[in-house]
Amino acid sequence: MTEKDKDNEMSMPAWATDPSSMLITEAEYEALPAEVCKSIEVVDGRVIFCASPTPMHQQVSRNLTMALLMARPPNPCVNVLYETDMRFRRRNPHVVRSGKQFTLRRPDVVVLRCLEPGALLWSDDVLVAIEITSSDEEADFNDKRAEYAAQGIPIYLIVVMTGSEIDSVAEYRLDWSGRNYQLVTVHRRSLTTELPEGMKLDITFQQLEQV
Repeated sequence: MTEKDKDNEMSMPAWATDPSSMLITEAEYEALPAEVCKSIEVVDGRVIFCASPTPMHQQVSRNLTMALLMARPPNPCVNVLYETDMRFRRRNPHVVRSGKQFTLRRPDVVVLRCLEPGALLWSDDVLVAIEITSSDEEADFNDKRAEYAAQGIPIYLIVVMTGSEIDSVAEYRLDWSGRNYQLVTVHRRSLTTELPEGMKLDITFQQLEQV
C-alpha cells in the first residue's frame, strides 16, 4: 500500500473500509454513552444515524405529548413518552437477513400501556406510534410504516411538516390481517381522532405549533 493509499484510508470513516463496524449488538448499544445512543437507531443489527430534530420539530413534539397526556382516560393506565428507545419484540420481516436481530427505533411520541418501574419499552407495549417528519422523509413513510405494522402497533400517525408549519397528519391503522397499515384519513388544519382506550384527541395545528 502506498503512502497516498494509507492517507486516503485514514481520512475515511471506519464504516467505509470495514462494513462490519456498522453492526452492533444489544449489549454493545447499551454500553454506548447516552449522547451517542441519541444519535442512532438500530435496524436488524445495523446502525442508522439520525438527524438532530429542529426547534419546530421539538415544539410540535412537546405540544402533542401534552395534548395526549391530557386526553388519557382515568383507567386503564396509559402513558405518553417522547424520544424513547423502543425495542422490537418481533422479527423484522422486511429485512433479508435470517433470524431475529436487535432492532431499536425511537418514535417521536408513543402512547403506551404503563410500564413497571425500570422496565424497557418494547413494541408490543405501544398503542400509538407518532413520527414528525418532512414531506420527503422516505424512512417514515415507507420503512417505519412497514416495521411498525409488522410489530402490531395499532395506530401510526405521521405529522408532516413543511418548513415551520404542519401540512397534514396521516393516520394509519392496522388492517384486518394485523400485518399492514391502511390509510384511514389525512387530517388538515386539526387533528381530531379517537385513539385506543377511549382517548379522544381534538387539537388544531396552530395549537401544536405554538411556543
